[in-house]
Amino acid sequence: MSAEVIGLYGPYEPERVRTNQKVIEELERLLEAAKSGDVVGLAGAYLHKDKFVSYSHAGVVNGYGILGGLECLKEKLLRISVPHE
Repeated sequence: MSAEVIGLYGPYEPERVRTNQKVIEELERLLEAAKSGDVVGLAGAYLHKDKFVSYSHAGVVNGYGILGGLECLKEKLLRISVPHE
């Protein structure tokens, strides 16, 4: 017995994987810097394809330097996100 299953909204097509070359290049740059010992700690936030946001940190992240860097990034992201008045 065999039957063809047809979706209510047409045939099922899995979502195509779309990559962002700038993201890949930045991750590769950071990886090389970490391998060379130049980057010894990091903290970041990540936007996933389903609009979910996650964050992580690794290495040496104690001290005010990393907090200052995150604050500078926050300012830049706000300028990008909030319309200019």
